[in-house]
Amino acid sequence: MSITTTPLFEFQHVTQRFKLPQGDLTVLDDVTFSAQEGEFIAIVGPSGAGKSTLLRLINGLLPPSSGTVLYKGKPQHAINLETAMVFQNFALLPWLTVFQNIELGLETRMSDPNARRKRVEYYIGKVGLDGHEEAYPRELSGGMKQRVGLARALAVEPEVILMDEPFSSLDVLTSINLRDELLDIWSDRDNLLNTVVMVTHMIEEALELADRILILSRKPGIIAADLKVDLPRPRDKRDPAFIEMVDKVFSLIA
Repeated sequence: MSITTTPLFEFQHVTQRFKLPQGDLTVLDDVTFSAQEGEFIAIVGPSGAGKSTLLRLINGLLPPSSGTVLYKGKPQHAINLETAMVFQNFALLPWLTVFQNIELGLETRMSDPNARRKRVEYYIGKVGLDGHEEAYPRELSGGMKQRVGLARALAVEPEVILMDEPFSSLDVLTSINLRDELLDIWSDRDNLLNTVVMVTHMIEEALELADRILILSRKPGIIAADLKVDLPRPRDKRDPAFIEMVDKVFSLIA
């Protein structure tokens, strides 16, 4: 007897259009796919393919123009509080400290200020921000700002974290360190977080991190390929199998 598992989230024939003065713009067209709990999914594709729009549909920030987004088998009609976003531009409030920026997402979820403080302190330690609690964003490097964004997302203890090119504006060494730390956090079963969906324009980054890659075509975005990455971790970019997959993904995008 076969056992079926309900996907964590699922897109069923989702199309997304935006109304513009010159007419409707179709960004995503008839997108269908599902994700299981515990997956690390990377989304790649050319500019304008609808990658960021896909994240916002998962998060519930956008309702689909047509089709259905399901979460744990139920249609999603509002912002999904079991997901959290990490943005490319950090999206920190400059007048708040590191501690206050991380605490912000908890204020409507946790009424006890002592519980909030303990939660924030825990995730400050988790992302290596100890000693910077009272710093303001202007006093932080790009890497430190993204650590704040990651801690803010983790602090609401989501099941799914959605990342929109989170490392693209950082220097190479900082990006490498944060990618390693992200994998450590995702693989730590003590965390409620179990699923990551990340948009990236860097093919090597997608292959280094993800165990599955969705490739979107040029707009309107459709899923041109859905690849499973079976390479063992940690992944070696000099491995011929890694290089072969880079070439394969590049050819599918191109």
